[in-house]
Amino acid sequence: MLDKHRILALLIAVQAMSGTALASSPQAPEERSLNELRNTVVNLLQTLVERGVMTREQAETLVRSAQEKAAADAAALAAQDAAEADAVRVPYVPEIVKAEIRKQVAAELAPAVAKDVIDQAKADGWGVPAALPEWVRRVRWGGDVRVRGQSDLFADDNFPSAFNFLAINDAGGITRAGLDALANTTEDRYRLRARVRMGLEAELGGGWGLAARLASGNLRDPVSTNQTLSNSGARYQTGLDLAYVRWSGVTSSGRNALSLIGGRIPNPWLSYDLVWDPDLTFEGAAATYRLGLTSNAAADHYAYLTLGAFPLQEVELSKDDKWLYGAQLGFDWRFDGGSRVRFGVSYHYYDNIVGRLNEFGSNLLDYTAPQYLQSGNTLFDIRNDQDDTTNLFALAADFHLVNATVGVDVMVTPAYRFSLTGEFVKNIGYDERAVASRLGFEVPARDKGYQAELGFGSAQMLRPGGWRVALGYRYIEPDAVLDAFTDSDFHLGGTNAKGYFITTDIAFSERVFGRLRYLSANEIDGQLYGVDILQLDVNAQF
Repeated sequence: MLDKHRILALLIAVQAMSGTALASSPQAPEERSLNELRNTVVNLLQTLVERGVMTREQAETLVRSAQEKAAADAAALAAQDAAEADAVRVPYVPEIVKAEIRKQVAAELAPAVAKDVIDQAKADGWGVPAALPEWVRRVRWGGDVRVRGQSDLFADDNFPSAFNFLAINDAGGITRAGLDALANTTEDRYRLRARVRMGLEAELGGGWGLAARLASGNLRDPVSTNQTLSNSGARYQTGLDLAYVRWSGVTSSGRNALSLIGGRIPNPWLSYDLVWDPDLTFEGAAATYRLGLTSNAAADHYAYLTLGAFPLQEVELSKDDKWLYGAQLGFDWRFDGGSRVRFGVSYHYYDNIVGRLNEFGSNLLDYTAPQYLQSGNTLFDIRNDQDDTTNLFALAADFHLVNATVGVDVMVTPAYRFSLTGEFVKNIGYDERAVASRLGFEVPARDKGYQAELGFGSAQMLRPGGWRVALGYRYIEPDAVLDAFTDSDFHLGGTNAKGYFITTDIAFSERVFGRLRYLSANEIDGQLYGVDILQLDVNAQF
């Protein structure tokens, strides 16, 4: 049975809901339900009175208390509504809907937000000072690995007995060198080769920096970092390929700049591979002064002068150390559309590199023989004794090179570019009479060389699918350049060669690209010697 307190609560609820329902339409279902509930409560009270459970005065008191309570609650609710008249009502959203909204917003905003955060972190170096030493932020690492398949295909009519003068000098004579005295000119070769380079650059502040790099390859060979894969599992040789300190400064206007570099340095000259092999690095020091040609584009239009001095061989018991001195004057002009024109004129002076005949029975002047040779230069024997088994070959000509280099890069469309490079060299140090006096017979001057290459392909080779094709021709006479430092691939290295080359590049990704190259060359003078070289490369770098 219901007690008085429960009946009172029921009355209050009915009265409150009745007041709320009256604000609705008279025909609303909620109003009909409340009227039915109120009648039910009234009938219940009437029955309780009739059965003597409570008196009529008690029932009326309950109804009056319920009405007063309902009126008070309605007044409080009206006051709250008036106070919150300007409040914004937020409808209730179920948790499952909230979760779905969060997923959708995160999916749309995550990439953009992540990019902004990463860019800001890179710019500000978030976390690095606390996690790593300060010097780590100033060091950049880099390197590359190249795997090459190479075929050396010799002409059928090649002369079978060409001298390998480097092997002869190493052995001390033709007879002493034995079979190594002869270079291979008839047996085709198929090789798998690799190149590995890894280095670092560090910014030291105030315009100062340093760099060092390790490279694979024969430690004695200055123009090749290739390692032939045929060592029965033996480890590869590696050596310091670069090791230098540099400084650079810019004037307050930003137009002019001076840079200094010393140690084992990259090639400081604008050049291709007619005079210098691409893998060649220089020991010594160089300085470059850059003059901006326009006031508003100092970095894009400038002339420059580069000077360099490089010791080739230090001789302890003689003042006649071997040196290379050089100078280059040129300009670099960049256009708004991405095109570029470069031009340089160089002079390279080799000092004390010509051979000198020993006094009879002496070997005091053996140091005048070169420490490294490829093939092509005119040589003579500087040994002077009664032993027929001894020989030591040295350069018969001086080398003072005048070199002109041009490079034109034209953006044909935003997607494609056309390139033209050219190079010419003449050895003005070649003296026919001096050479004849060393050889014992006259030799006509063969002291010029030139090269040209046309290329076309994608404007951006760093993107996957980028490609480029190029066709070139080279003609280089025996004493046009020092054969020790010129390209080591064309004609298998050295001078006294002419022929063409075709190159195709394709980018597999931003850091991996392939190259297919075909080089066909023949001897200019002397014995018949032709060789075609096919190279297939995969290059990966970081």
